[in-house]
Amino acid sequence: GTDSGSAIVPGLHMQGLAGMRGHRASAILRWCALGLLGSSPTVCLAGGFEDLAASAAEVGGAGGHAGPPNILLLFPDQWRYDWDGFHTSPGGDIPLHVPTVKKLASQGVRFTQAYVPTPLCAPSRSALASGREYDRTGVPSNDYDYPVEQTTFYSLLRAAGYHTMTVGKDDLTKKSQLGSENGYPGCSQCRDGDGLYHQVALGFSDGLRYSGKEDVVKTFSPHEMYGFWLRNQTVVTERGTATNAWDAHYACMVWSLRHRCDNKTFTDNLYEDNWTAENALKLLRRRPRDRPFFLHVSFPGPHNPFLVTASMRAQVSNGRVWPTATDSRTNVTPGGVCDPTGEPSNENVRCNYAAEIENLDRLFQVLLDEVESQGELTNTLIVVTSDHGEMLGDHDLTGKTKPWQGSVSVPLIVVGPGVLKGGVVDRPVGTLDLAGTFLDFAGVSRADHMTTVSMKSLLTTGKALPYREFVSSGLDNFRVVIKEIGGVSYKYVCCHGRCPGPPSTAPPVSESGWMEMLIDVRADPFDMHDLSTEKPTIVGALRLLLPQEGYSGNFTAGCATISHKPKELTNTSIFV
Repeated sequence: GTDSGSAIVPGLHMQGLAGMRGHRASAILRWCALGLLGSSPTVCLAGGFEDLAASAAEVGGAGGHAGPPNILLLFPDQWRYDWDGFHTSPGGDIPLHVPTVKKLASQGVRFTQAYVPTPLCAPSRSALASGREYDRTGVPSNDYDYPVEQTTFYSLLRAAGYHTMTVGKDDLTKKSQLGSENGYPGCSQCRDGDGLYHQVALGFSDGLRYSGKEDVVKTFSPHEMYGFWLRNQTVVTERGTATNAWDAHYACMVWSLRHRCDNKTFTDNLYEDNWTAENALKLLRRRPRDRPFFLHVSFPGPHNPFLVTASMRAQVSNGRVWPTATDSRTNVTPGGVCDPTGEPSNENVRCNYAAEIENLDRLFQVLLDEVESQGELTNTLIVVTSDHGEMLGDHDLTGKTKPWQGSVSVPLIVVGPGVLKGGVVDRPVGTLDLAGTFLDFAGVSRADHMTTVSMKSLLTTGKALPYREFVSSGLDNFRVVIKEIGGVSYKYVCCHGRCPGPPSTAPPVSESGWMEMLIDVRADPFDMHDLSTEKPTIVGALRLLLPQEGYSGNFTAGCATISHKPKELTNTSIFV
């Protein structure tokens, strides 16, 4: 069911994790003694001894804390901006049932133009953690771990007295898969499945960290916490054969093995988003009660593959008509009416994406109920957003990594003490600035290298006093600038060579080797009408705001410095 007040799933338990806490605390103390966490005693005091204090102040302690607010960051993966319960699309209404999201929006501020610093998992999360723009994080792609010598906002909060927690797939050690692929350098105590690799150095006091979706099954046997937990669960197939939940999960994820995936082995109580919420509850209940907390909940969904349980599929197969994609000739992510399957579904269809979002909405409420039961809800800053979007078939594209709106824009809602109620901000903002906003609410100064700024004035007064003049995003061969000019939100896209998966109406690559587009975001949220030749003055002004240098091998400062002479558009060339 989708009763937001019910337990996450009946019979879901945290088997096999209870013994990790003591190992974690002793490991942290050993790291401190060995000097593995750097020279600052603050790190060891905040990371190691605070953990022991948390052990002494186990669950059940009553009362809250006085001082700065708690911070709860609810962070699904790959959630596009317009699948938030407030939008329609050219293909029809988007009939999502997301009561928790809508309630939060009525109690706080909703942003209609929130842009990620880069539309890819590890780089986007690293930009947020570091408080730095994409080209300054040291993580240009998913093929990098976060450089732990670079201060995070998590560590600043921890040093200021916050109990900082993370749960789920934070992707800050994505390249090494939480150290399992590189032998845990510098951490001889780390083991497969404990999630401890770099945890303290990243700035966390406590955590339950693992991989998500396809990373879980990138090996034939478990290598991280969720996989090991699954392997410890016994399930019985519809044919009556006993097996372990890891083998069943692997069969469901690797769809060529779907004949081994059924309604008895891939169930709600084993679903990773549900397990992530259960782990978040565990962290909340074991935290110390004498200090503010920060909790980052990194849900694996609604990232593809859109694998859902039979009950999740049934919830969205009730006659609702899901819209078709925009500018799509191949219908790679079909809309329309879905039927209940009675079995797990791994179809790349829009109703499965919706099923993941509606399940997440229910889990949000479960976590909010826990914070309220602890007497902390009115003193907690609650933020709901994502690391990047999902193209969902627009322009015949799936996934992210593109400069188009479905990929670079995400939902953003903020609720909490001092935040305006029922506010809507329609100007461009960057999710990178959540780092600066969190520090501002906590009364903590930014590190010198950080470029993040605070949105607190937007949240508490509705006025941008002060806030950045433009927002940036980028990845690989493209960079994007979004700026409000004369009451119009313009998005300027510049690509070295052909832009990735351009709309069917995009201009060709110029004679100088660059492709550029200018979009009126409010009038054209699907990037279909290029204005670059009509408004060369605006293009020139926005071009100067692009980074002058970057570390991607496919992008240089050319867009910002060279003279552009686009080729004449013809009826045939616009479909390049």
